[in-house]
Amino acid sequence: MKKIVELKNICYRYDKRKTDGITDLAFSIHQAECLCLVGPSGSGKTTTAKMIADILHPQEGEIKFYENTKTAYVAQNTHLPGDFTVFEYLKTKLLDMEEERKENLIRSNLLLLNISNETHNLLSSISGGQRQRVIIASALIQNPNLIILDEPFGHLDEKLRNDLMQELFELFKDQKIACLWITHEIKEALSFSDRILLLNYGVIQQDDTPENIYHRPQNLFTAEFFGQNNSVVVKLISVSEDDLVVKLFNREIIIPKPASFQDKDQQEVLLIIRPEHLTIQEDGDYKGKVHKIHFQGHQSLIEVKLSDGFHIWLYADGYRRLNLNEKIQFSINYSRVYCLDEI
Repeated sequence: MKKIVELKNICYRYDKRKTDGITDLAFSIHQAECLCLVGPSGSGKTTTAKMIADILHPQEGEIKFYENTKTAYVAQNTHLPGDFTVFEYLKTKLLDMEEERKENLIRSNLLLLNISNETHNLLSSISGGQRQRVIIASALIQNPNLIILDEPFGHLDEKLRNDLMQELFELFKDQKIACLWITHEIKEALSFSDRILLLNYGVIQQDDTPENIYHRPQNLFTAEFFGQNNSVVVKLISVSEDDLVVKLFNREIIIPKPASFQDKDQQEVLLIIRPEHLTIQEDGDYKGKVHKIHFQGHQSLIEVKLSDGFHIWLYADGYRRLNLNEKIQFSINYSRVYCLDEI
């Protein structure tokens, strides 16, 4: 895919004695791509977005904008003057342009965003979802090929936010507009992104597809950031071309060997086992007692205590009735277990 922006070893620190900011950041954004920035608070997401939007400037490194790249930035909290109509507000975003062209541009973007019926309504009188569409329209009328969204949907309720994002990201794709967006919602990041870039203390932890970042995390931080996880240190028995033999809960099992695995004659490895890779079965390989139950609707997240005192999480069908201290047996899908080099 064609690059439109490239960051080369970018550094920006608010205070050299603290971790706030970013360090040696390097990645590219491609045409019509949806790239999501995620990470804990203070990890450098907004700093990165503001530098690409030319609001902040790198202290070290270079940001290269390829030919015809034009950005539009949508902040987390955008003030809308309540005494303006939708049309009047959008008109303030267009300068040095003849009136007829302004009107056509505004009306076409309102039509794209399905809010043409709000054209002459006051901003103070429209709903939160419609206000958000107006904010996006104020970015789109600038005709960008890269739109930067800094958590603009955080104040909307879950269903409205989900519906709006689904519509907007499809629109960006249709218009061949790249999108760099920031969110704290992990499920949304996995659902809507072509690529995810995970930051921690201003350093990239993994830059990958949603599938790889969830199923094949490069480190424990990534594995634990993206959802519930069981991390288990186990003894490494042997290594073959495609498989590893490890000892898990006193049972020798065979798991896939990751392509990145490096045999360093280590005695132990770290396994990543997602709760959905465990299944309650009457003749399961492992036994334990139900320790906690978190009902989540279509499923329940269950914490199981094993005889050796180890606790492990698994999912059960939401209709399944389980009780605290109930004895259960479960099996693990060994083909889904992922191994990290680190301990």
